[in-house]
Amino acid sequence: MNIIHVETAAQREMCYALRRAVFMAEQGVAPGDEWDGLEDECHHFLALDDETPVATARLRPRGTSAKVQRVAVAKAQRATGLGNRIMCHVLDFARAQGFETVTLEAQTNAIAFYEKLGFAAQGPEFDDAGIAHRRMRLKLR
Repeated sequence: MNIIHVETAAQREMCYALRRAVFMAEQGVAPGDEWDGLEDECHHFLALDDETPVATARLRPRGTSAKVQRVAVAKAQRATGLGNRIMCHVLDFARAQGFETVTLEAQTNAIAFYEKLGFAAQGPEFDDAGIAHRRMRLKLR
């Protein structure tokens, strides 16, 4: 298993294909909700099993903070620790870039997963693309 910081258009397309499979096909997220026009502002990460994309995430810089978004793990790879591995990779990158905090909007069924990484839930539950979410925050410094 190899986790990379995406550098090429082909690698980015692998991220997009995985997001289409997880968010759009499995969870029913509409294309207009998934493709927000912010792709070029973000750092993208990809986990590869040999050459097969199995997890992805993106990190959007926002001043001294960064926002983790679009964390997706292929169905066959869930509950294997891969989600934790890609998140640790993204958080290590955020620390190295000097971000003070990292935020995210977690699907409510994933809150415990992010809490184990040190994130704390904030504010009430809200709907995003027809899925219940909560905002979460992690202080890096």
